[in-house]
Amino acid sequence: MGDLFTAEDLFEASGRYGYLHPGYAEAYVEAGEVRHLRRSGAWMLTRAIPGCERKDALIGHPQLVCRDWRALPHDLIETAALAGVVTVSALTDPLARVGEEVLREAFPDLVRVHAQHYVADLVTFWPAREHRRAVRRAMQLVDIDIEDAPTSRIDDWEQLTDGLGRVGDGAASIRRSREALERQLSVPGCVGLTALAEDGPVAFAIAYVSGDDAYLHTLVGGERGEELGARFALIGALAEDMAGRGLRSLDLGTVPAGDGTCPGEADAQFMDGWTELLRPSYQCGRIVDRLACDELTAAAGTTGSAVFPPYRDPASRLGASTSDEPDSGGSE
Repeated sequence: MGDLFTAEDLFEASGRYGYLHPGYAEAYVEAGEVRHLRRSGAWMLTRAIPGCERKDALIGHPQLVCRDWRALPHDLIETAALAGVVTVSALTDPLARVGEEVLREAFPDLVRVHAQHYVADLVTFWPAREHRRAVRRAMQLVDIDIEDAPTSRIDDWEQLTDGLGRVGDGAASIRRSREALERQLSVPGCVGLTALAEDGPVAFAIAYVSGDDAYLHTLVGGERGEELGARFALIGALAEDMAGRGLRSLDLGTVPAGDGTCPGEADAQFMDGWTELLRPSYQCGRIVDRLACDELTAAAGTTGSAVFPPYRDPASRLGASTSDEPDSGGSE
């Protein structure tokens, strides 16, 4: 894949590279080919389109984080053509200081709001009173262990979930090997928090730090953890720790319905108590080979679909994404 950063640049920001670190991207080589975009600092995953021999690309996963957004259009023009992909999709970083005008230069075919993320301002962070009380109660029942590059916790965490090696659900599910997961957890900027009761771990959280911002990547707790209020203790401890590192913002995720295994699938009342600040993430798309995209869409029977790219609509005759592929970024 080549070197994205020099040894000097890798630690220029005190190791706060998180999603930008090459080691994070390398965990997805099992799902496709990973290419680093040198100017912008992002990375691209090219993968097979179900039911045909062509490929398309996803920029960033779970979201597109850049060092230089203005360099992204040039990166995409150069790299997408080299990779021979049909389309490029992305979900943007809600903490990015980037406007729609810049996004449209990189993604001329689609820029639309995908979701609103709850964002905690770590300088003025002050949760609702009931949340502060819940944190204090939970802290009397569990201890929170915080560890950078938390690979030593994998075995404990796997007992609380169906498998840390799986990311997403349904057609967006990705199965990673243990070795790939260990690489992701060991990158500079990965922080793990474990809620420990007398009978062992009851919940955990994983966060990634990129520059001055932090992202709650995973929040998992079983029935025992819920009884003890462990998720309150974890979020409270995470916000305090990130503020202590001098960070500005913490992305707590969105609130779609789901199985409760990631921050974006918590209930709205739980999220509202932490912050009232909402920031949008954008779904973006670029068609590299329009003729191929039109032909694939016609073959899929999804002409007129609101999904991007349309041939990845779940109703496609080309077949749904396989369980080893990440989310295409496509949604209505």
